Amino acid sequence: MHLKVEAAAQVLLGFAFCQTFGAHIPCREPSDAELESMLSRHLAPGVSLLAPMKDVLPDQDLKSCPVNVSQTSSRLQDRSASPWSYRVNEDPRRYPRRVLEAYCLCEGCLVDRQEDRSVQSEPFYQEVPVLQKSGRCEAGQYVYQPSRLQVAQFCICTFP
Repeated sequence: MHLKVEAAAQVLLGFAFCQTFGAHIPCREPSDAELESMLSRHLAPGVSLLAPMKDVLPDQDLKSCPVNVSQTSSRLQDRSASPWSYRVNEDPRRYPRRVLEAYCLCEGCLVDRQEDRSVQSEPFYQEVPVLQKSGRCEAGQYVYQPSRLQVAQFCICTFP
């Protein structure tokens, strides 16, 4: 009987050792739905960063300054004296992982059918809430912390 109790104790100790030191429980990524729910707590009611922006596509290749303002385009960024386009800011340790940000196409501003460099095209930035992966694992899931990201929204003409 004493041997059975001792054997059972050894098995239990071995199991506890494996649970504590040997068998590593892998940490999983939260689902996009879980992350979106966590992020929505940091947004004003009714606001979503993940809503698709109509007619906004990131560039495959960066564009350059156009010769003239497009007066017939339906897109504001093409009709502006400080035209801009969009590129993807991607970070696998952040949610959302892909954020569209504006970049200015010209150094100056388009005035009278030419680029005027006495004024400058500059991006307008806005802070947006994001979740940043902390590297910690709790209950088998990676922990994401609220953070803020400065994102260029559009470009404006400014005086130097």
